[in-house]
Amino acid sequence: MNRNHADVIIIGGGIIGCAIAYNLAKRDIKPLLIDKATAVGTEASWAGAGILTSHATTHEPYPTLCRASLALYPTLAEELRAETQIDIEFIQSGTLSVFFNEAEAAGLIGLADRRVKRGFSAEVLTPEGAWQLEPALSKSIAGAVLFPEDAQVRNPKMVIALAKAAAQLGAQFLLGNPVTNFIRDSEYEGERVIGVVVNGETVYANTFVIAAGCWAGTLTAQLDVPIQIGPAKGQIVLVEAMPPPFRHIVDGLGIYIVPRADGKILLGATVEYVGYDKTATVDGAKQMIDAGIAIAPQLAHSTFVQTWAGLRPYAKNGPLLGHLPGYDNVVLASGHFKNGILLAPITGQLIAELLTTGQPSLSLEPFQPVRT
Repeated sequence: MNRNHADVIIIGGGIIGCAIAYNLAKRDIKPLLIDKATAVGTEASWAGAGILTSHATTHEPYPTLCRASLALYPTLAEELRAETQIDIEFIQSGTLSVFFNEAEAAGLIGLADRRVKRGFSAEVLTPEGAWQLEPALSKSIAGAVLFPEDAQVRNPKMVIALAKAAAQLGAQFLLGNPVTNFIRDSEYEGERVIGVVVNGETVYANTFVIAAGCWAGTLTAQLDVPIQIGPAKGQIVLVEAMPPPFRHIVDGLGIYIVPRADGKILLGATVEYVGYDKTATVDGAKQMIDAGIAIAPQLAHSTFVQTWAGLRPYAKNGPLLGHLPGYDNVVLASGHFKNGILLAPITGQLIAELLTTGQPSLSLEPFQPVRT
């Protein structure tokens, strides 16, 4: 890239943008990643819990995408460790989904049965079997289902590792400066972007990727393509208990409990459609804490560390992956909602394949952005 020109400009420095930058750089395309924040991964990519789960039993496009991305993680974790010396803390801890009554049991046991019949893993456990795996679980549980292939990752470390690896391969970063406008080619038949305005200066490129999370819709609107991608607030509570009471991810009562490698425990997360408000509230924290204590009473004696909230990018038919309607050189990669961390590896790979060969290894047709 020279001072004012790049092969590809990526707008958005979260885990999706950084995964795309890394995958492009591995293919000898040196992108320029632009973000309004002064560091990568400061929004949803930092705020998430790093859970990597895919429990669906069908071969529909979305579950297939999720499973394909989860399968990339073991190799990617080793790759990033070798290239950057950063341990992204990929741990295949499995998930224990607990149930307390017959209605919850029916849903989870039915899911487990379908998974086993279709060749996926799941194990139905009695209360005694669940307590054997996790003695801290409440004596009120009626049973649990174990999903052994589920995993977790330390998402802030992963974003930094992806960015560092991409930079080592020639990707460049322009941080702390928002894209304020697009420059279009008035002589081109149809619509084509030739540059973006950053801090009053135009930076040109051949191709553009919009990976700006829940802000992506404001950027597509500047290109006269309304795409409904909005914020879905999620609040998480962080506590600490020594010795750590859990080895597995535990979910139930509408929350998840994630034991981290450093001994801290995440309780999350709310889903609130309150606009671009990241305020952490007492009510949100109370919901997480009450449910956590109901699942594992000894959490009442854990040390409260902090609470925070982030804004997930929600699109009704998300994720949205592919060319922006009407543009042959603008690609959208957003709307991952709760699964941005899970889907980052496959999104990075598929968008890089789309831009370099035009032939992604999984069809992006089901995820094509449409005007809304």
